[in-house]
Amino acid sequence: MKFAQLSDKPAGTRISMTPLIDVVFILLLFFMLTSTFVVRRNMDMATPSTTSTQDMMDKVINLELSADGLTFDGRLLALDDIHDVLNVRLASGDPVSLVVSQGIPLETTVEVMDALKASGGRAIALQSAEATQ
Repeated sequence: MKFAQLSDKPAGTRISMTPLIDVVFILLLFFMLTSTFVVRRNMDMATPSTTSTQDMMDKVINLELSADGLTFDGRLLALDDIHDVLNVRLASGDPVSLVVSQGIPLETTVEVMDALKASGGRAIALQSAEATQ
């Protein structure tokens, strides 16, 4: 006589996937409805031509502040001479590029920038001498 083997599991027990699928779809629906979509706006921009870039480079007033002093076009300038030498170009709105050598005190750099602003300089770019070499 054979006996049927007894099992620990009751007959007919299954794991239903339906509640799991319902929860996943509810989460998917929740995140879809609560997310915000960003519309990227493009900005039209006219790029300069190479000739206008070269013209801008020609208009830049290049000054160098080193241990020797303030130099413009190969000649030394005193702070008081900035207005006399550069007044026409500064009045026309030409940008200024001030190249400062290493070791120059910040106070000296600020004094030169103040003198440039007092003379009419508006667009002053500050550069280190190491970056230009």
